[in-house]
Amino acid sequence: MSLRFAVLTLLDIEPGSGYDLKRRFARSVTHFWSASHQQMYRELHKLHEEGLLDCIEQAQEGRPDKKVYSLTDAGRKALKAWAEQPAAPQKIRDPLLLQVFAGHHVDPPVMRAELERHLAEHRALLQTYEEQNQRFYNRDAASQQHLWLAHQPLLLGIETEKTWIRWAEQLLARLDDEKHLTGD
Repeated sequence: MSLRFAVLTLLDIEPGSGYDLKRRFARSVTHFWSASHQQMYRELHKLHEEGLLDCIEQAQEGRPDKKVYSLTDAGRKALKAWAEQPAAPQKIRDPLLLQVFAGHHVDPPVMRAELERHLAEHRALLQTYEEQNQRFYNRDAASQQHLWLAHQPLLLGIETEKTWIRWAEQLLARLDDEKHLTGD
């Protein structure tokens, strides 16, 4: 259900084609909500059929016409009504945390390798978030003011990644300490 509102929100910020939407989704919402390209296109069509989106076709030279979607008044009302509803808190579901929980069954080098792999992914994600954050601050002041709330999930993502990285580094250091204590 939330994919439809992610689509509405992205198109509320700026109208665009399905391709534009995929690119914006990949740079923002995908970090806290996942959807395939097929799901996004299906949702666009549904929202248009329901009268929540307008669609105009723009001719393109040498390519098929481009469909550009924008919110209708009904779409803005639906988005507002949804955004005002309470959201249920999410619980963490992370397979790595379950593996760490059962870590006494895992050989230390195997655990270390898995933690280092995840640590590299989280560092790369933090770098991506920080680049997106810089792009936000490169916007003009009016855009920053208009989108300051939309910017908050990115700031939370940055802090979450920093915390995850600190936790993993401490865990790796402890694994090293344990190795020295046991003489392995």
